Amino acid sequence: MQFFKAKTLSIYTKNILIMFKGTFIAQVIAIIGAIYLAKLYGQTVYGYFGVFVSFSGIFSIINTLQLDNNIVTLKNKNNSNHWTSFLFLITIIISVLLICFFYLIDFFYNFDLIQKNIIVLAIISAFFLANILILERTFTFYEKFKYLSYGKIILSLTNVTFQYVLYKYFSLKGLMFGMLISQFTLIAFYFFYGPNFRKKINFKLIKRDFKNNTSIIKYLLPSNLINTLAINLMPILIFLYFDANEAAVYFLSLKILTTPLHLISSSIANVYFQKSSELFQLSNKKLLQLTKQTVKANFVFMLLFILLINTFGICFLEIIFDKSWNNLRLTTLILSFLILARSTFNPISSIIVVSKKNHVSLYFNIYLLIINFLAVYIGYLNNSIFYAIIALSFLGGIGYLLLLKYFLNLLKIKNV
Repeated sequence: MQFFKAKTLSIYTKNILIMFKGTFIAQVIAIIGAIYLAKLYGQTVYGYFGVFVSFSGIFSIINTLQLDNNIVTLKNKNNSNHWTSFLFLITIIISVLLICFFYLIDFFYNFDLIQKNIIVLAIISAFFLANILILERTFTFYEKFKYLSYGKIILSLTNVTFQYVLYKYFSLKGLMFGMLISQFTLIAFYFFYGPNFRKKINFKLIKRDFKNNTSIIKYLLPSNLINTLAINLMPILIFLYFDANEAAVYFLSLKILTTPLHLISSSIANVYFQKSSELFQLSNKKLLQLTKQTVKANFVFMLLFILLINTFGICFLEIIFDKSWNNLRLTTLILSFLILARSTFNPISSIIVVSKKNHVSLYFNIYLLIINFLAVYIGYLNNSIFYAIIALSFLGGIGYLLLLKYFLNLLKIKNV
């Protein structure tokens, strides 16, 4: 038993290290690129880009209906492959419907040209993001973590490169076009090196699997959609109620702070998802131990980074940026609590799906969405964005810590 435990842990650790190496390189490229590109394009354009990223993140959740989780949780290779093929079809249908729905709204509302460009390009980006997610789930099922690691580097490197090159030709939309090209490049890479998952869709099998796990549509989809709204809505609301410059400062601060969080999540999340799905059926005690170890490591890593970025890091950023970005120090400091709290749970968030507690996630994400609107309302009443960010950071951080406590207690109870 000890040998099996040691062997299992070593494979788990090895897979995390594989993902960490690629993600670390990718995030270094991304953060250096983000700082340079923000200065190159300017505060207003970077604010528009933040709104574009927010919309694409929201739309991408709709595209897969969160059914991509079935690719990993189903233990049968044949079933998993059918779901992969089925979801590619779903993303096309939903993206077309989103485009039609947008132009229907535009017929009555008549958006200006910048707003049209942002939303249409965001829908295209969301289509690419959804397909990337489907392919990543498939690679996770087949435990092809090496290619997932390479994919992180390819996405980050091509994104920064094309965004830089396109500045000369598209000073307003270069950031958006660069991201679209990098997403398409990653999809091509995954298809070229991916396992043989292509199957003619068996709709009877899809229907059967869907009936066996309806909670994904009932709870997980609305939950993750609300969560994505809660996370991505703030730059949009700041853009609407304040201005593009304030949205740019918020978006850049968030990007800097979440860089190590993305590093941790991308390194651990896929591996933890696969391993927790296995251990939940075998041993809750081992799953609880694994979860605690993961949370502790995440917390220590993030705490060190946040201390570093709020001391030496912010001084370095203030040298690079001019006075128009002068709210960067305070915004980064205020958001630090929220990001630290989020980092304790995000990398292990797949425990929600594994334990089939999707309804808990739904309630929590409704709470997150409410505090976003509440925070903006507080800021609007006081005519200061800082009141909004303080409310969001404090209430959101407390919420994440309580959610973590709930799931650790759940595993303890199951372990008794």
